[in-house]
Amino acid sequence: MIHTPLRRRPPRRAAAVVLCLALALGAAASPRAARAAFLYPLYYSLEIPPVLTGYQIDDRGDKHLLYTSLIRGTLGGLAIESATVTLHPGASAGAGGGEFSLRTAAGAVKSGLILMTTDRRQTTLLFSGMYLGARLEFRMVGPTEGFGTATIATKGLADTSFVAHSEYVAAVTLGVANLAPAIRAAAITQADGNLRLVSAYQAATGAP
Repeated sequence: MIHTPLRRRPPRRAAAVVLCLALALGAAASPRAARAAFLYPLYYSLEIPPVLTGYQIDDRGDKHLLYTSLIRGTLGGLAIESATVTLHPGASAGAGGGEFSLRTAAGAVKSGLILMTTDRRQTTLLFSGMYLGARLEFRMVGPTEGFGTATIATKGLADTSFVAHSEYVAAVTLGVANLAPAIRAAAITQADGNLRLVSAYQAATGAP
């Protein structure tokens, strides 16, 4: 066990974060909201290695369970340079929440939140945040039994509020504008390949 004496978000605030994220995801799940909010997807191939289990100590000295790990892989054609995930089991055995960070050469995800839901078969992590000025949502799923003891890996299409491929490439181009020429050119080329990755995934899986 890893014991980390960190200041923990007050329980009411943690519950509010999970509730707000759940409401946001529920609103986006309706067909009308989905059509309005999510227009252009980013292909992702991600994995979370086994999590570390520890505790946070709140101001009263109470211990609260905490899961931490990394995220590895690619998003929108770009390699993930650094990413972490922190999960807090909720008051209910079937739900929890947390935060994540994620950075590519083009920029970092801001306000990264996670909603965790669990049943007897699988645990689902729903990720939500802002990336390159656009909304971003994606999910990862793993077996509930022994959750976190093995690597969770998944591929899919992340919903975004980019209106078109050209807008995504333009956002990446702006994000890498101050990098070295070779790195900048490679990132733009990789981002431009997202459309091909999306099409290949859709053809292989039948995903819309």
